[in-house]
Amino acid sequence: MRFPWANILLLTFLALELVSGFFGLTSGSENRAIHMQLHRIAGYGILLTLVWKTANVLRSLKWDRPVSARTASLVLSALLVVCLATGVVWSLVGPYQWWIFSGVSWHIYVGAAIIPLLLWHIWYMIRGFPIAFWADRRLFLRTAGAFALGLVAWQATEGLARAANLSGQSRRFTGSYKARDFSGNDFPRVSWLNDSPDPIDSSTWRLRVFGAVNRELSLSYSDLYNIAEATATLDCTGGWHSTQRWRGVALRDVIKELKPSESSRSVIVRSVTGYYRKFSLDAAQDFLLATHVTEETLSHGHGYPVRLVAPGRRGFEWVKWVTEIEFSETPHWWQPPLPIQ
Repeated sequence: MRFPWANILLLTFLALELVSGFFGLTSGSENRAIHMQLHRIAGYGILLTLVWKTANVLRSLKWDRPVSARTASLVLSALLVVCLATGVVWSLVGPYQWWIFSGVSWHIYVGAAIIPLLLWHIWYMIRGFPIAFWADRRLFLRTAGAFALGLVAWQATEGLARAANLSGQSRRFTGSYKARDFSGNDFPRVSWLNDSPDPIDSSTWRLRVFGAVNRELSLSYSDLYNIAEATATLDCTGGWHSTQRWRGVALRDVIKELKPSESSRSVIVRSVTGYYRKFSLDAAQDFLLATHVTEETLSHGHGYPVRLVAPGRRGFEWVKWVTEIEFSETPHWWQPPLPIQ
């Protein structure tokens, strides 16, 4: 192998890409923008490393290897190229869609498909790299150099986007693009796997509040009407964001009314579909149970009669069609990092 260090360097950047991509996907706070910045630097680092990795791949095609191993390696390479291409085009050219998914969604899905093949590839090839090779001083310097070049390449392409007036210059720190601010219900809908319940009749709807509390509540729609307001940005992992004025009742007022027990450690907001997200009590203080959006009553698609407004969180945590709030004795992190339904 002519450039064995390129394999280790590529693996390092891929690991950084996956970790930073996950945290970038699940964080909507600008205080954590470092995750997406690292993701972009690692992406350009991979592009630079591919100059030498390609030479290794071409040489390996001449080796006597099982067809299955060769095929898996080629599929992994193809997926990596597609993942990089979808990310770069989304970041520079602007939002696009193929079939029913946005470009950034394809970037995420292809990245997820890479993981099992990458783990297999590591297991298959690791025998050729003794521990001493991983601790080599020159490898460290090459990694640092490639990281620095990745940073330069990222900033250079950002400057190119501004100079050429490309749409990429307007994206948010999460990579999302603006979609109709302050437009009432006329903005895209956040959707997940089970987002098609029947319309809810607000006259019979009740919000059940229970769990580790001193007393339980059952609130009607009128109990939540026109009490508190907040301006917040809904940032969907599908690649768009929209800032709206929301109106309803502050969750902190519900918490204050209930007086959670000393054993209460988190609050679960649950949809009529069974979909839920769990938050710390401190974080929930800033949330709103919204009935209106920019002077309009929420539409069914946006969560009527009540949806959660969670500033600084990605769209999948803005639970729609809320029917239950449960105070739990388990910590807020004791849940799947991404919804599974």
